[in-house]
Amino acid sequence: TTLRDAGAMLDSFVAYHLELGFAHLFLFFDDPGDPDLLRFSRHPNITAIAHDEQLRQRWTGLPEFEVYGAFIDREVMARQVLNAALAMDMARDRDLGWLLHIDSDELFFLAKRSLTDHFALAGGQGAQTISYRNFEAVPEKTNIRDPFREVDLFKLPLAMAPVTEAGRALLADTPQIPPLRFHFYRNGKSAVRLDTPLRPDGVHKFANWGGEAQEATAPDGFVLHYACCGFDSFWRKYATLGAFADQWLDQFDIRGAIGPLHL
Repeated sequence: TTLRDAGAMLDSFVAYHLELGFAHLFLFFDDPGDPDLLRFSRHPNITAIAHDEQLRQRWTGLPEFEVYGAFIDREVMARQVLNAALAMDMARDRDLGWLLHIDSDELFFLAKRSLTDHFALAGGQGAQTISYRNFEAVPEKTNIRDPFREVDLFKLPLAMAPVTEAGRALLADTPQIPPLRFHFYRNGKSAVRLDTPLRPDGVHKFANWGGEAQEATAPDGFVLHYACCGFDSFWRKYATLGAFADQWLDQFDIRGAIGPLHL
């Protein structure tokens, strides 16, 4: 994950995913002065990397740099892609089998089986990359310190209808929910098997630049997205982003892709 000013959420993010069974976490601190950098760099199951000149030099050696290098100073998405590519190399050096790329305001959730069984099953079925649908959190109060511990209401993606009458009624009775239901992305996140030639394809997917990829969609694995949970989180996000452009990477129209709220 690439993170900035994660606050109390970072402790929960780390504790949760290590408890779930992930062997190692790669934390890329977009702010090299982040006070959590030194603290987490001492953890035996974490590699903490600062966004400094050494990291920027390592980016130039990645094949993704040709596409994303021009955007590294104004697009967090470009830095995320380059960090994911670098994390793949670092994970291979540790003989790890799979890499999941999510944000620090997200949790990986398995509904039915253990993490080990989940990836073993996917590998046994020949999957090279796994796509996970995302749920979008709905904060129910203004002051939230750690959304991972305080928020438990989620909107389902459009492909999944609420199964209870109460859930359907809540959707119908909440006019703030837009027609496409989510305020942010709707196309999920992914994991990649590391003994394949796949590379990051944006922040949501992995692809085989030289051919096709064997992609599976997990029926019981999801990403819980705690976007802008609480006013402080909302304010920090947009104070940090500043006057960003109307397009991502000078190519993808934001309003057309996810709607007007982010703009």
